[in-house]
Amino acid sequence: MTRCSPWRAALFTLAVMIGGATLGANGMGISGFGISGMGIIQSAHAHALPGSTLIFEQQPQHTLKLTLQFPREDLLIAAPELAALGDAKPDAPLPQALTDQLGDYINQHLALSKDGDALPLTLTEAHLSSTYQPQLGDYLLVVTQWDVNTEEAEPDSLLLKYDAVMHEVRNHRAEVEWQTSEGDTRLMADFGFFHSAHGVRLDLRKARQGPVEQE
Repeated sequence: MTRCSPWRAALFTLAVMIGGATLGANGMGISGFGISGMGIIQSAHAHALPGSTLIFEQQPQHTLKLTLQFPREDLLIAAPELAALGDAKPDAPLPQALTDQLGDYINQHLALSKDGDALPLTLTEAHLSSTYQPQLGDYLLVVTQWDVNTEEAEPDSLLLKYDAVMHEVRNHRAEVEWQTSEGDTRLMADFGFFHSAHGVRLDLRKARQGPVEQE
């Protein structure tokens, strides 16, 4: 029987430990976690970026305006079929074919309902917007605008189901805000992937009234 030297045994043990850690519970290897090429940089960058922001604003004629935005880098990880967004220029409307493809993706991960009835969503505009944060540097946001048709002129509440991006980037979160006619915003909800499946109740009546002033 051949005897293995202690240092060779230690190296073998370390290799086994690394291999097991990278396989993990889901059986994915190192490449599965994006640790090849630019993948690890994209994954680390995506985790540092802000989440989704959904801003609702009352419009006339039984309509709510919804502005939805999230970082482009996160979207490209979650939806590689939208890779053409990587070549799109900021601060200009997206080509119609790409806008349609983006709308199809979002429609699979966004739904609004009132008393169990789904509300029609119409994509009206899409573009990329350049932004900057000191701790993150420059990055791009995907910005879409939607019309939400409601039966009531001013519905008091809605049920939101939303898991865009977070269905793949699991620590991605979403903030939902109400924008007043004066341009102020009021937070209605803040949630992550594991709260998205059952839906999030949006209290529009409370958001319209705003905070109660203390005497």
